[in-house]
Amino acid sequence: MILKNAKIVLEKEIIENGWLELEGKKIKSINRGSTDLEGVDLKNNWLMPGFIDCHVHGGYGVDFESGTIEAFEKFSKNVAIEGITSYVQGSVTNSKENNEKYLHQFAQFMKKEPIGSKCLGLHLEGPFISKEKKGAHEVSLLEKPNIDSLKQLIKYSNDNIRIVTYAADLQDGSFTKYMLENNILPSVGHTNMRFDQCYKDYEIGFRHVTHLFNGMSGVSQYEPGLATFSLYQDDILCEVITDGIHIEKDTLKLIYKIKGPENICIITDAMNAKGLPDGEYKLGNLEVIKKGMKVSLKSSGVLAGAGATYDHNVRTMIEANPEIKMPDLVKMTSINIAKQLKIFSQRGSIEENKFADLVVLNNDLQVLKTIVEGKVIYEK
Repeated sequence: MILKNAKIVLEKEIIENGWLELEGKKIKSINRGSTDLEGVDLKNNWLMPGFIDCHVHGGYGVDFESGTIEAFEKFSKNVAIEGITSYVQGSVTNSKENNEKYLHQFAQFMKKEPIGSKCLGLHLEGPFISKEKKGAHEVSLLEKPNIDSLKQLIKYSNDNIRIVTYAADLQDGSFTKYMLENNILPSVGHTNMRFDQCYKDYEIGFRHVTHLFNGMSGVSQYEPGLATFSLYQDDILCEVITDGIHIEKDTLKLIYKIKGPENICIITDAMNAKGLPDGEYKLGNLEVIKKGMKVSLKSSGVLAGAGATYDHNVRTMIEANPEIKMPDLVKMTSINIAKQLKIFSQRGSIEENKFADLVVLNNDLQVLKTIVEGKVIYEK
């Protein structure tokens, strides 16, 4: 396949007019200028690496807790509408029985050839989190980080757990070390830990934080917490829900100024009601209400996941920080997290011999086309 007449966004530069040659699932060549070869005319729109969402629970009526291969496939197919070419499927806190059931189905799903966007594995958000910062998680199902419990979940998943959100202050460092030794990304979140408590696991190797500012101890002159530590340490990659609801635009400006494009990854944290009409839905066993892109617990009004799409979050980040250049945007939407997940040799940027995971955007950053491993999955 030839994709021509495009503004191609590479890791360090923009080709103002160029064309790509795809062969099978891979990018065969990147070329400057125009070509007379037969191909898809992109009409001077943006051609970027496909978005990678490392924290998304669901959308379009399904989520991890739907618990069937068919539901996982439905989500994989629909999420391509947003320009997402790969993602890490998020879970919420479930009972041991339900986790076993869902993870067995998820393991079977992961064996199949993707029909839509590529699922990279599971982001286990709970049960290893704190009661004080549980957010929309069932308090009765929470437990302290426990290696034996995690081993059991890894077994059920057929070794498909890629990220674990955990309260690092509720363990002695051995849980962090175990994850690092077993190719699982430790992501600290849903915790009330103090700034000084963060050093222990930072020195062991944690470098990733779950949805900055949400579900964590914050910024205070008297009680600085995980949010302060995450901003202070240059090399911590912060997940940021840039929907304009979880974090106000002025705070998005602050995050960008401090962390820069190299240490942010844009996420949705979206739940099953994304893409559906306003109304009442369920997040795990909890009842929630969706109004616009805002999803809240029916019982308390606490934010419960999100209802925004990835491309909306990209536009909102740009609205908050109009100085962002396109090569810096792709760091936050694909490059940083691909490096973090150790898949950058295969995905995350437009390079020869990498998978052809691509998104075409117009000048308003609306998704026109999504290509996964060389195959057009979505077209507006």
